[in-house]
Amino acid sequence: MTLKPTNMFWIVAMTALLWHLVGCWTYIRQHDPSNIAQMPEVYQFIVNNRPPWATAAIATSTFGGAVGSILLLLRRKIAVELFTLSLLGTTASSYFTLRVSGLDIMTISAFIMSLGMMWFAVISRQHRWIR
Repeated sequence: MTLKPTNMFWIVAMTALLWHLVGCWTYIRQHDPSNIAQMPEVYQFIVNNRPPWATAAIATSTFGGAVGSILLLLRRKIAVELFTLSLLGTTASSYFTLRVSGLDIMTISAFIMSLGMMWFAVISRQHRWIR
């Protein structure tokens, strides 16, 4: 039996979806040379020299998180696995970014959000808000 989620559940799930959709949009924009040319030099270097595994990690992080957010809004348990996959992608892409440019606020924010959403999905499953 699933229980009715709190209002905070819906707020967190919607915020996560918006966060990950912005990430998906950013990922897509990074494949347009005219958008890359408008970035600061350090970001141009990162995008242009990123190995395929790091690009795949970013896609896994953003798109996995977006699908996980949709599944959370649909109250499906499998959201936990998608957020775990997203966290793995975030960890791998953060590793690359840290090696190239050092610690920055976006890398920290992405990691905290990924970890937080996986944790929130686990808590939601424990409270039986998702089925």
